[in-house]
Amino acid sequence: MSTYTWLMALTALLIVGGVVLQTRASPIQPLERLPGGIAAGPSIGEITVASAVVTVKTAAPAFCQVNYGPTPQYGQMRRMNMSGPMTDHRILLTGFEPDTVYHVRLTAVDVQARVYQTGDLTFRTRPGGSNRPPGRNVASLKEDTRVFGVSSNYEGGGIAGTYGANKALDGDPSTEWSSNGDGDKAWIEIELARSYRLSALGFWTRTMGSTAQIRELEVVADGKTRLGPFTLQDAAGIHYFPVDVTAQRLRFNVLKSSGGNAGAIEIEALTLR
Repeated sequence: MSTYTWLMALTALLIVGGVVLQTRASPIQPLERLPGGIAAGPSIGEITVASAVVTVKTAAPAFCQVNYGPTPQYGQMRRMNMSGPMTDHRILLTGFEPDTVYHVRLTAVDVQARVYQTGDLTFRTRPGGSNRPPGRNVASLKEDTRVFGVSSNYEGGGIAGTYGANKALDGDPSTEWSSNGDGDKAWIEIELARSYRLSALGFWTRTMGSTAQIRELEVVADGKTRLGPFTLQDAAGIHYFPVDVTAQRLRFNVLKSSGGNAGAIEIEALTLR
């Protein structure tokens, strides 16, 4: 696919407030008419009090985005971070209120810059309540935490890249660190601004559905104290694990995963002081 054609696909939609105004190719068509068809989905899953994931698998490569909001006028938009059309689409939506109905519409653009859309889809977020333990998160770029080392970043990128390790420390659940196919050998080591007495660790694994999901990990504090193993039941949100350790450097080693580009959406280290 030429760069010009891909740029045409990216500019096929002129969007204002979530409403498609026009397309440079042809009239907007139902999603099921996408050339090659839909292999799976679209579906809305991994629903929490504040987030949800829209997934769809297209038989042919396409560019996808989701418009969403509390009404059928939507108002917000999210697309995957990617360098070209793909077939396996997984788009994380965030910023929701608990126990609230939201509206979603998926738009796909094929390699010929033709536009396809679903109708209006709805889902309800989970009721309120949080499993987050007390404490301040010091594993954050805003707290001067830095990535000390990492097994790899997707496609050999740097830690500040689209899927770089810094994304696990930026406090933004719409970004994520992805390794470059490390699977069970993936690891990330972070260095806090100083040594803290930590009361809990939090970890939110990324997933691509059938791959890239971390199921079990351990943490090595300051290169000597092993914590865990910790089991991640799902990829729906951040999981917290109580600890009592004083450390500045934390290395998260994957022990079990579903293979592929294992990585993390968010990492936290909580202190009560």
